[in-house]
This record gives sequence, C-alpha cells and structure tokens, in this order.
Amino acid sequence: MANALPVREIMTLAIKAAFTALFTLTAAGIAYLLPMPTDPALDRHVSPTTVYVATPPTTTTLPPYVGTCEQVAVLALAEGLPQDQLDTALKVAWRESLCTEDAFNGTDTKTGSRGIYQINGAWCVPNEYWPIGWLQANGILETCDDLFDPTINTRAMVAIWRNSGWIPWNTAK
Repeated sequence: MANALPVREIMTLAIKAAFTALFTLTAAGIAYLLPMPTDPALDRHVSPTTVYVATPPTTTTLPPYVGTCEQVAVLALAEGLPQDQLDTALKVAWRESLCTEDAFNGTDTKTGSRGIYQINGAWCVPNEYWPIGWLQANGILETCDDLFDPTINTRAMVAIWRNSGWIPWNTAK
C-alpha cells in the first residue's frame, strides 16, 4: 500500500482525464461537421525555421463568439490548426484567458498580450526585422488591438504556432 495514490490525486487525475475527453470529443464532433479543406497546402509540413505566410481562410459560417472553450475549438480547427494540436491549444486558451476574447495583460512586454491566446505585442509591433510587425507582414491583422477579435487572435495563434511551435506559450507545457 506504500505506492497507493491519495484519493485527492486520483480524483484530480480523473477530473483532468474527463475534461480532456470532453474537449477532445467536442472538438472531434465539431471537426466532423466542418467541411474538409480542399487546399493541399494546408497539410504541408512547416519546419521551425520556415516563416508561415498566411492565406485567407475559406469562408465558413461560424456562430457568434460568446466566450466558450467549445467555440475556441471550432475556431482553431476552422483556422487550420491540425486536430492533433487541439488539446494543447485548448489548454493554452484556458490557462491564458479562460477562453475569453477581451483578456489583456498590460504588464507583459512589448505593449502587452491580447485575446484568447494572449498574443504578445512583440508579434505585432514594428521592430528591426519586421518594420510593420510580423503579423501585419503576414497579412493577419492591421493593429495589435485586432487581436481582441477571436477569429483574428486564433488565426494569429495558428500562424505563430506554424512558425515557432508552442514555444511562445509557457502555458503549453
């Protein structure tokens, strides 16, 4: 009995497993209902050193965003995040903003972090490498405040993920 887990740890693990299963099943159900992308470029492998060039998303009618993690899953898949990355994206969205679109951390460097995925201003402010900002140069947004739009924030997250993986988000660990 020396190796037995305390009841609290067992319950915590069970709850985490239940939420993971719920999010996975919800996302899988949503993904099943969404049209399959017809652009083979969406499935291309992107190396960590490749800069992702954003392409306009296909037109998909989504329900109005009201700040739920289920809608975060729908947006992530609709914006091209691979299904196998959805659990991590949901974990990041929950830990960064509780899946809310208007989250703002003004104490973060480079003008703060914004939106569902708390995209840092470093991605959208001009710098020596990207004179108009990386996200602007990739056609994703015009100003950092556009990151409060859940679709733009999610599109930015996917582009950053394709460029750098989950490294920019400590909460992905």
